[in-house]
Amino acid sequence: MSPIRLLTSAQLRVDLRDPRTGKPGSSRVGMTLLAYGFSGLVLALSLGSATPEQAVFVASSFGVVLAAFGVVGSYDELMGRPKENAWLATLPATERQHYAARLLGIAAYVGLMAISVAVPVAVRLGLGFGVSSGVQVGVLVGIGVMWTAALSLALMWAISLALPPRIARPALTAARTILIATLVLGYQWIGAEPEAASAPWWPAAWLSDAMAGRSTLGLAMLVGATGALIVAFATAFPRRYFTLLDRIADGTRWAEDSGKGQNTLTWPERVAVRGAPARAAYGFALAAITRDRIVRGRLWPAALLPLGFAVFGWLGGGLESLFIHGAENALALEETQLHLSLLVILLFCAQTLVQAVQVSDHDQASWVFDTLPDARPRRLQLGAQQALTFRVLLPLHALLAATLALQMPALDACVHALFWFSVTAVTTRVYSLFQRSTPFSRRSDRFSIAARFIPLLASVPTGLAALLIQTFAFTSPVRAIFVSLVILAVNALLARVVTGPPHHSAPEVPRMVVRPSRPVAVAG
Repeated sequence: MSPIRLLTSAQLRVDLRDPRTGKPGSSRVGMTLLAYGFSGLVLALSLGSATPEQAVFVASSFGVVLAAFGVVGSYDELMGRPKENAWLATLPATERQHYAARLLGIAAYVGLMAISVAVPVAVRLGLGFGVSSGVQVGVLVGIGVMWTAALSLALMWAISLALPPRIARPALTAARTILIATLVLGYQWIGAEPEAASAPWWPAAWLSDAMAGRSTLGLAMLVGATGALIVAFATAFPRRYFTLLDRIADGTRWAEDSGKGQNTLTWPERVAVRGAPARAAYGFALAAITRDRIVRGRLWPAALLPLGFAVFGWLGGGLESLFIHGAENALALEETQLHLSLLVILLFCAQTLVQAVQVSDHDQASWVFDTLPDARPRRLQLGAQQALTFRVLLPLHALLAATLALQMPALDACVHALFWFSVTAVTTRVYSLFQRSTPFSRRSDRFSIAARFIPLLASVPTGLAALLIQTFAFTSPVRAIFVSLVILAVNALLARVVTGPPHHSAPEVPRMVVRPSRPVAVAG
């Protein structure tokens, strides 16, 4: 067996291990294919009577966003754990062979994503416009997914190599957030503007030009960028692959060392977080939010996405006060039509945050929770969820209120943000209490994508339900504040009811032990 094949096989075996049994299996590949395939099937069914050119634009726009989420959101998993990379580096192979194996593993993951999205769309167009058109559409959609994935990966690698570890870690987080936010907001924009199909900056428009046979500047940029990526992946990155792994390991060590001693609870947190198990999970969550590369990589891009959408609403309109335009007109008026979208994004963010604190780069250390008295999983989940509420959701909604104040009265902005905070807080609590294991006890890898589709599927109906409550509540600011406080009260009550009183073991009753009497010697 060649070294490249051996290394690729070793990397895949590590990722294909079952989280419960630890044994490798192909079922996780099937679940990943099914998750992406479901999204591709929904996309294909939504095309309706679109022409091949329109289908390329719509499907490629979706594929671009999906690829960015798949690569940028799973960057830490795609690059492997530093300890496992160090173990793989001991195998007899050159730096280029190690690099080729890593690239093949990433390409296999991106290939699954591209096939899952492109094939349903190609079949749909093939049935309506012939096999030739279907094949062309499928190929262009697949190219869009792979091109976006390659560009995202090259950007992450360039930042890791160009900057020192203490700067590269926050720069990577910022770059991941900005890239995802730009693509998601761009996707929102093309759905709202009819002239978006000719946007010179959107990659899907370039692929649509290729389908129509038009020679445009965007298509030339696509070809030029593809050539530059091929050169970078073929010449620049292979020579610096070990340096890249060292930079990633150094950044992980620096993040863990720099955050030590910074997990002190504030006075409101000490009052709100009660019990040894909850406080232990709370402290673990604070450490993970700042120092765990897996948790940070998942948490902050998801947490900052609603803020980016609020800025988009401020710039483009659509998030004006429901007290002025009427909550019943939230979907009917252009001034308020983005309220439902922001609710859906907030609920997606809330569920993603809970998922982020289920995994860890140090999942094997979760045994420490078992040393605590009454360390039931739900009590531990409660502590981790409270950390998300205080350290992530509360600052996020303060920033949302400041952003909304740029387009509506300050009081209205604060009431809107208060309602959103109450809904996201109760959502994170409910979702966390449905988790059966302790937080930070699961291993994360590139093939755990199926679980990440659950928030995406659940956010739309939950967002509609939240909008109905908002329509009922936002007849006046006083009523909206009252409903928000009721939701927060239910949130607090839910924690007490679900976790229940602590388990006290019954005192042990001493048992009487009857010992035989010693024989007495009889004289005589």
